[in-house]
Amino acid sequence: MMGTMSFRAKTASYVVVITATFYTAMLIYSFVPARAEEAHAQGAAPSPRDTLFVDCPKDGKPKRILSSVALSEGDTWRAYVEVNVQSDPCLNTTQLWTGRTNHPYRLVFLIPPTRDLAGNGMEILGWARNSRMLLVKTELWQWGSDAHGKQQLLAVDASTGEVYEPELEAMLQGHKGKQCEFRISDAGFSPDKNVIILVRAKFFSAVDVGENRSGHACRPTLWHC
Repeated sequence: MMGTMSFRAKTASYVVVITATFYTAMLIYSFVPARAEEAHAQGAAPSPRDTLFVDCPKDGKPKRILSSVALSEGDTWRAYVEVNVQSDPCLNTTQLWTGRTNHPYRLVFLIPPTRDLAGNGMEILGWARNSRMLLVKTELWQWGSDAHGKQQLLAVDASTGEVYEPELEAMLQGHKGKQCEFRISDAGFSPDKNVIILVRAKFFSAVDVGENRSGHACRPTLWHC
């Protein structure tokens, strides 16, 4: 199922319309009540950020990291992230579990390791107001590489499993020809009833990182979108 939805994004002095494609996750019918409930009962990581970057096991043994449970407004919906990591070679598999309170969790999103991006993780950023829409940030990277990883923002419908992905590259429209890149600093839903994603990004280039030249077109700057 394909479609589009638009998000308004303010940068400095203008408005950018970010169009997001969405699709229905293939895993929305994976109900695993006992496993999910028991796994989280065994102990969770103290913060959702613990599941964004999970190191490769140094002892050679597989490990599993769980985020804290994130509750929607009114405690109607809940969600958590699970990251499983194996070593030799180091491979991450990230899973997002959601469910109504007092109902079984179900797997709504999964990030497998790939040949070029074997590392991955996810951070829960929050729920939209009075909504079942959950915002998460993902990170994909290659172990042993100095290159910046690939970031994504995903708005997930906890009920249907539909995933909305804003086209963040639209934020670079005002930086064409300047070899700019950006990293997401923070993001969240607007406080009103509209499902608008607000993004704060830091723009930079290889020159900024290597030489820290002041006055460069892409010097580190925080932008509000």
